[in-house]
Amino acid sequence: MRIGIIGTGNLSPKVLQNLNANENVEIIGGYDIYGVRDIEVFDSLSDLLVLVDAMVVLDILSSTYDVLSQVVKYGKHIYVENISLCSKSDIRKLDMYAYEAGTVFQVGLKQRFYDFYQDLEKYTITPRILESSRYVKFNKKSTQLSVIDDLMLHDIDVALKLCQGEVKSIYSTAVGVYHKDPDVVNTRIEFYNGCVANLSASKISNKEVHQTKFFQNNTYCSIDFIKQSLNVQNNTGDDEVMGEEWGVKTTYSQAKDSDGYIAILQKEINSFYQSITNNVESISGISQYLQLQSVTDKIKEQLERNFTTNA
Repeated sequence: MRIGIIGTGNLSPKVLQNLNANENVEIIGGYDIYGVRDIEVFDSLSDLLVLVDAMVVLDILSSTYDVLSQVVKYGKHIYVENISLCSKSDIRKLDMYAYEAGTVFQVGLKQRFYDFYQDLEKYTITPRILESSRYVKFNKKSTQLSVIDDLMLHDIDVALKLCQGEVKSIYSTAVGVYHKDPDVVNTRIEFYNGCVANLSASKISNKEVHQTKFFQNNTYCSIDFIKQSLNVQNNTGDDEVMGEEWGVKTTYSQAKDSDGYIAILQKEINSFYQSITNNVESISGISQYLQLQSVTDKIKEQLERNFTTNA
């Protein structure tokens, strides 16, 4: 697959080296790139677009609606690491343009590419109850840290991916214990398939915690994102193999740096390539991003009514 790269951003020499080593892609050149060696830089985006099959955007400052819409209107597939500069209406337009053009539009939802998901493929995952906790240590200087956008957003997307259903209802409440914005947020998401997700996040904790647990018929799973481990307790129905505790326990550990930036980006690009060659929807496509944004917006709307502060 012939690709072009837009923007400097996260395009470090190591990232470029990793992309060049990927047998699925051939880098034709770049646009709006400065200070990076070993890549041909084009002065015109349209000149680069006619030479490639897909574009990769690793710079948030280059991820504007005008740039992204031009790529899609040329009928090119696109991977965008961060699309936050685009408004909700712009993202909907891009989704429509990509659908009409028959192109893959993938967004950088990196949490969807953890190794844990491959381990979970060994099981039939149909959660009925999901619990997520993300707590970071208190820092009085962290006034810009958003509990929703910086902490809970990750777990919302994990819940959407694992629960695999349409959202039925959302209830969220928050309190500002020290800061004037939410310090602690608790959210309950109900899905039409019967699953219920309870998410909590805090930026005033005494210790770091980041876990997701879910329960379903015959299976209990616990993911520790800090220790990079997955524990699965599965009821085989064979009472003879059980000890004092029910079921069979299995632990999966991620390899060191398997969730590092370059490792995750490689998985994203390979998934991007597979979606294009197999003509299937991306697992982190723009429609999934819109669903995530919709849930996040509803939580923020709830907090406008259900937020209390100390000031």
